[in-house]
Amino acid sequence: MIKMALKFVVSMARHQLAKWFGYRVIATPGVQAWRDRICRRCDSNEEGQCLKCNCLILSKTMMALERCPIRLWNPVWIKRKTGPR
Repeated sequence: MIKMALKFVVSMARHQLAKWFGYRVIATPGVQAWRDRICRRCDSNEEGQCLKCNCLILSKTMMALERCPIRLWNPVWIKRKTGPR
């Protein structure tokens, strides 16, 4: 339980730093759908929860900088678009 909580804190810190440096923290809908299709076919998917890392798959596939624990998909670093000032 402590290990899972620590992983969550590290992940959120990584996402906050990425946000400060101008990267998207939420994956695009296309990336989310692609990841979801992969996870649905995975043997480690148990009713929407990953048996390898115990995460909720829906939440993890939404986060741009997350990685599949068995490397079926990787983080996606996408710069946010900035509008005219």
